[in-house]
Amino acid sequence: FQVQAGARPHLAQLLAVRSLFSGSLLALHRLQGDHVRALSQVLFLTPHLPAFFLRRRLRSHVLEIRHLDRALLHLGPGQLSEEELRAACYLRGLNSTHLGQAECRAWLEQWLRLSCELQ
Repeated sequence: FQVQAGARPHLAQLLAVRSLFSGSLLALHRLQGDHVRALSQVLFLTPHLPAFFLRRRLRSHVLEIRHLDRALLHLGPGQLSEEELRAACYLRGLNSTHLGQAECRAWLEQWLRLSCELQ
């Protein structure tokens, strides 16, 4: 499938390619330096480090998100204040400044469904 630049893919599109995102922490060790830098930039992490350090930082970030996703799934995204909701979206790579609270909540709910599908 193809997603236009700036567009958010639908959950069904992501689930169709979930095998690419499953495995040993997204198999970050197999990513090329340019891909590691791009992924760091998407997650609002500083991409101006050697690839080795970026991989370690991404691994740590992915583990943190994974633990937070599990906790948030039990709590439910409906329990978050607007500030907490926007912070949760930002941590996962979504700049929600131009989105309403309902859009942020819907995006986070889709993220959590996808996150729980991945191993």
